[in-house]
Amino acid sequence: MITLNDKSLEFSYMGFFTTENEWIHPTTSVKTYELIFVTEGEAHLFEKGKNYSLKKGDMILLDKNTEHGGFKKSFGNTNFYWLHFHTENIENLFKKKVYTLDFASTKKIMKELLHISMKSKELAEVYFLKFILELDAKAEYKNPTAYEIFQYIKINNNAPLTVNFLSKKFGYSTDHLSRLIKKEFGLDAKSLIIKNRLEYIETLLINSTYSTKEIATLSGFEDENSFLKFFKYHTKTTPTLYRKKYFLLHLNNK
Repeated sequence: MITLNDKSLEFSYMGFFTTENEWIHPTTSVKTYELIFVTEGEAHLFEKGKNYSLKKGDMILLDKNTEHGGFKKSFGNTNFYWLHFHTENIENLFKKKVYTLDFASTKKIMKELLHISMKSKELAEVYFLKFILELDAKAEYKNPTAYEIFQYIKINNNAPLTVNFLSKKFGYSTDHLSRLIKKEFGLDAKSLIIKNRLEYIETLLINSTYSTKEIATLSGFEDENSFLKFFKYHTKTTPTLYRKKYFLLHLNNK
C-alpha cells in the first residue's frame, strides 16, 4: 500500500489482452477495482445497467464487487491493458468513469508499468500513483498548447530535445515557448526537458540490467562520456552509484 496525502492504493496485478477473433468480455465480479485501457479495436462493456463502447485511447474504471461484462461482441483486432488494484478512497483517486487519453503517452506508460510490475510491486505502486496524479493534473491544464508541448517532451524523453527545436516545431519563439511552459508547469522548457530525460534514465537504471553504455545509446547521447557528464551534473552522483543506492534502499525496506 502506498499513501500520499488523501490518496492511497495497493497495486494487485495487470496484463495485456489481445485477440484477432470475435470476442466478448465474460460477465464477472471481482474484489478489486479494474482499469481497462484500449490500444486497438473496441471493447463493449456494461456495468450497473449502463453500456460503454470504448475505442482506442479510452480508459474505463470498473468498480469492485460489481458485476460487469460485455454487452456485444468485438470484431477484428482487440487489444487492451487491464490493471487491478485496491483502495479505500476511490473518489480521491479518480474523478471520472471513462477517460479519453493521449494514446501514445498512455500506451508507453502502461507498457512500462507492466514491465515494472513483473520486478517490483512497490515500484509499480509508485509508478501507478504517479500516473493517477497526472490524470487529475491533465484535467486542470488551462493552456492546451502548453499541454501539447509537455506531451511531446514526455513521449520523446529519450531524445536529445532542445528548446530551439521545440520552438521551431510548434512555431513559437524560444522565450514565448518557455513562458507558456513555466506558467502551466512551474518549470521553463529547458528544465522540463531535463527533468523528463532524467526520469527516463533513472527508470532504466532501476528497472533494467543495461550497461551505462547501452543506457547512453537508449537515452539519445552521442557517447557514454557525454551521458555520464550529463547525469553527474544534474544529479550530483554517477549512474552506477545511483543504481546501487536504489537497490540498497529497496533491500533495506523489504
